[in-house]
Amino acid sequence: MARPTRLTRQQQRIIRELVAKHDPLIRQAFEAAIQNARGALDFEALVQAVQFGDWNRAADLMRLNQAVLFPLEEAIRAATIAGGMSVTLPKGVAGSFGFDGNHVRAQQIIAETAARLVTEVGNPGTEPIRALILQAQQEGIGAQATARRLAGTINQRTGIREGGIMGLDGPRAQRSVRVREILSDPDQIADYFKGDKPRFTSTDRRFDAMVRKAIKEGRALPKADVERIAKLHDARLLKARGQTIAKDQAFTAQASGRKEAYAQLFESGQLEALDKSWNHNTAKDPRHDHAALDGKTIPFDEAFVMDDGTRMQMPHDPDGPAHHKLGCRCTLIYRPKYRRPGR
Repeated sequence: MARPTRLTRQQQRIIRELVAKHDPLIRQAFEAAIQNARGALDFEALVQAVQFGDWNRAADLMRLNQAVLFPLEEAIRAATIAGGMSVTLPKGVAGSFGFDGNHVRAQQIIAETAARLVTEVGNPGTEPIRALILQAQQEGIGAQATARRLAGTINQRTGIREGGIMGLDGPRAQRSVRVREILSDPDQIADYFKGDKPRFTSTDRRFDAMVRKAIKEGRALPKADVERIAKLHDARLLKARGQTIAKDQAFTAQASGRKEAYAQLFESGQLEALDKSWNHNTAKDPRHDHAALDGKTIPFDEAFVMDDGTRMQMPHDPDGPAHHKLGCRCTLIYRPKYRRPGR
């Protein structure tokens, strides 16, 4: 009998439920990691780095290390193990095999994910930090206020530092800098809008009338208003960053867990062969490379090759580039050929 070329409804449901469950947990863990980082920040050292214009030192102080990212690592660990345990097996096999979340390779997958997070999530890079410091210097802003733009301001009610570019990636951090630049310059403030709508999706629409009035009068906004708007932009940018990370890591973790489960199953001697097929999830704007792989079947240990030469073991491969992972909803169909009894 020909094996299915599509995921069964049960498999689709399991993956959908895994992502739906772990997405918000990973997002909450990211937010907790940012709070840890803000709490651990040596703010006085950051102020000193700003005073000397040392943006490399400022970047080091704002970097998220593995210790503060621990909540995020643990959430991803849980999603990875859940992915491995979600693999459904025939009754005869299920009674003699179980996914081992403590397997050396499973733990290595999680450890490599944690190390990768430090690199990918840990720092916005020196360029937006440099741009923000230079922007503040041009405005005549002091070192303390500049450091707060970088790291956020302590909310007197909650005692938690809010705002700033800590936790943002480079493009979002640069957008934060750009918002302040536009609103502070009468010659640029009209760029806040693009047509009838704000240029940036992170815009809080409650300030539209204020900005439009300033544009009409040919002036920039007062510094206090710029800070109010920019702080809300920063919060929304951080929220978007958390959503992007959560969605990507939820998909990646379940895919990595499922792959590891099949690797363990193959090594157990239960299988004669193991193949895998790329299952393209039709989307509004499908990736051509991914659509071209739909239904392609290869041995378990081989890699799928994209039109651009990228090699991936599976959709959401942790080693794959961001442009092949972010927003991808493709899945992998595993095609095990079980050994017959007595063979």
